[in-house]
Amino acid sequence: MQEERPRLLMGVVAPATNISVQPEMEALRPPGVINAHARIPNPDRAVSSDADTLAVRASMVDGLNAALDTLIPASPGHVVLGVMAENFVGGGEAGRRLVADCAARMGCRVTDYTSAILAALDAMFGRKVRLSLLTPFMPVGDAAARALFEEAGHEVVRLISLKAPGPAAIARVPRERIVQAVRDLAGPEVDAIIQLGTNAAFRVLAQEMEAELRMPVLASNPVLYWRALRQEGIAEAMPQHGRLFTL
Repeated sequence: MQEERPRLLMGVVAPATNISVQPEMEALRPPGVINAHARIPNPDRAVSSDADTLAVRASMVDGLNAALDTLIPASPGHVVLGVMAENFVGGGEAGRRLVADCAARMGCRVTDYTSAILAALDAMFGRKVRLSLLTPFMPVGDAAARALFEEAGHEVVRLISLKAPGPAAIARVPRERIVQAVRDLAGPEVDAIIQLGTNAAFRVLAQEMEAELRMPVLASNPVLYWRALRQEGIAEAMPQHGRLFTL
C-alpha cells in the first residue's frame, strides 16, 4: 500500500554553527509536514566587534546558495531561512533582494525572519506596538534589528544584547542569564518581548516566560515556522506551541 504524500516538504536552512533550528523546528512540525535540513558552511570565528559581525555575515551569505543547492533535488514546497544576520546587518532592501534571489533559485516561497516577525505582530495585535528586544548581537546588529521594527512603525522601548562572542556561543548563553534578561525587558509600557537569534533554544522558555510575565514573548524559530506554515495554507491551531500558533 502506497503511503500518502506529505502535506508539505519544508526546506530548512541554518548555519553549520547552529544547533537550535533543527530540533526546534522538528518539534513544531504538524502531522504530514516533513523538514529537509541544509547547512550553511560558516566558520565559528570570534566576534568581539562590529567588524567581526560583518565578516560572519559575509561568510553566511556566501555559503547560503551552496546550502540551498543541496535542497533543490528534494523539491521542497517552501524554504525557511533559519538565519538572521543576513537580514539585519545590511538588511532592508538588500535583505529583501537576497530573499527574492533565494526564492527564484528554489522555485518556491521563502520565509525570512524580517517578514515573519512583522506578520506575527500584525496577526497578534493588528496595530503598531511597543517592543522590548533580546539580541545576541554586537552594536551593529542591534542597530539593524532596532531599525527593522522602527521602520515598520513599531516602538522599541528597551533592548538588551547578550553580545555572544561567536556564532556557536549563542547556543551556550546560560539559561539564568537569559531568564533575567527577559524579566528586565518586561514592564507595563511594553506590549511584547521579541527574542532574536535562531541559535538560541528559546522555544520552550518563551512559553514559560509568557506564563510568568502574562505578556507575549516571541521566539525566533517558532515565528519563522509559523509564518511558513501559514503561507502554505496549513492553518490549524496548535496551542501547545503558544498563542501565535492559535492565529
